[in-house]
Amino acid sequence: MPSYENTEAEILRSKLIETHRETSIEDYFKGEECETKQGSCYRIQERRKLKLNTISPPKAKKNILNDLKLIKGIGDSKSDILRSNGYETIEDLREHPRYGEDACQLVDIVDEGDFSKITDYVSNRYPKSHASALYSSCFSDNENLLFMDIETLGLKGVPLILIGVARVESNHIYVDQYLLRNLDEETAALDAFLSHVDEDTVFVSFNGQTFDIPYIKDRLRHHGMKNNIQRHHLDLLHFSRRTWKNKLPNCKLQTLEKHLFNFEREDDVPSSLVPSFYKTYDETGNIGPLIPIIEHNREDVVTLARILSRLHTEMDI
Repeated sequence: MPSYENTEAEILRSKLIETHRETSIEDYFKGEECETKQGSCYRIQERRKLKLNTISPPKAKKNILNDLKLIKGIGDSKSDILRSNGYETIEDLREHPRYGEDACQLVDIVDEGDFSKITDYVSNRYPKSHASALYSSCFSDNENLLFMDIETLGLKGVPLILIGVARVESNHIYVDQYLLRNLDEETAALDAFLSHVDEDTVFVSFNGQTFDIPYIKDRLRHHGMKNNIQRHHLDLLHFSRRTWKNKLPNCKLQTLEKHLFNFEREDDVPSSLVPSFYKTYDETGNIGPLIPIIEHNREDVVTLARILSRLHTEMDI
């Protein structure tokens, strides 16, 4: 039997098709043609007010240097012994006969404020969900954070159909979405995405390390395009599980929206039905089924920024 969710989605699809029989993409989305070296796709832009709360580099530095376990060979019991002997911080450890060399190295890296070096050091000691990994990101400018999410026609080996990216500047979030009006525009959408990526970019996603970035790399390879997009990555799924798994029913994105921000979406399309909705658009030319896909993707990207902001105020080392 069809699930309640699927039944609701089918009712929504029918309503959208009926409502938008005479509506064009340009009429509804007010976007623009996006020309790239790989051809054109359709860009939809939106700006919203959003203040991104972050931990200041001095506070992040203090939190990192207070954690003796960042030094190789120091675990819980050794940390307790060292503290009882007066070694409260990694800076104190610089004079230690065994750990002094490593402590000096880490203090120098943190004093230098090099985000990449700090992140690499922390990742060698802790899992990617640890608070120190979040603190290390505070040494990168907020403008380097690229919030991103993709929609695809399946889980592997098929085209992506929409890429959403966003940056936060001056208490606003700026969202760009690159839509395939037809599947021939995939290379243009990929090229448009690459235009947002430079050597300082830090990806921010929800399960993007496992799905979004590998998927994009696979599609770039499929089309013979440059795919060296290995960058530092804040995957908020892992941080969210560490922070809220014992406080919320689950850590799905929309559960976090409901419980953390008192926000519930209306007329949303389940991720599992995005391919079906897009295929309906592709086969009929009716833009109705596209609307919830684009709105779903946009809300996902904006929610990423809100979650990161919340994590900076709630996550403890």
